[in-house]
Amino acid sequence: MLKLLIFVGALYLVFSTVFGFFRVAGNAMRPTAGDGDLALTTRIFDSLETNDLVVYEHSGVLQLGRVVAQPGDSVEIDDDGDLLVNGNLQASVTQGTTEKGSGSFEYPVVLGDGQYFILNDDRSSTQDSRELGPVGLNEVRGKLIALLRLREI
Repeated sequence: MLKLLIFVGALYLVFSTVFGFFRVAGNAMRPTAGDGDLALTTRIFDSLETNDLVVYEHSGVLQLGRVVAQPGDSVEIDDDGDLLVNGNLQASVTQGTTEKGSGSFEYPVVLGDGQYFILNDDRSSTQDSRELGPVGLNEVRGKLIALLRLREI
């Protein structure tokens, strides 16, 4: 019985410090992830790359988003709804345009050390960096390593 308790305790410790689970709420990340999907994340990372999917916290709410720009990058959303990073047009995983949102900052946004620009895949939803501003690495709670699609089951 003691061995079982130690094993369960060690398993809990590993999963609570190394991995995280996040249930996707809403459809802001469609078509990649939808309402009810379960994301498995790792909490061990020191940097993020463009196109990484991350769970980040803003005002106590966890959200899933896609990194589109890294520290030192310049982000612009032009009047045609095109996303430009360092002056280069970025391909979108969604159809349609990227609206500027109602953030209280001016474009272009130049990201500082430890700052990332994170957007939803459904660009009609603006609860992302267009509204919230750049996301600090300290606000990222996990980097996606697997997605379990539970919706419509």
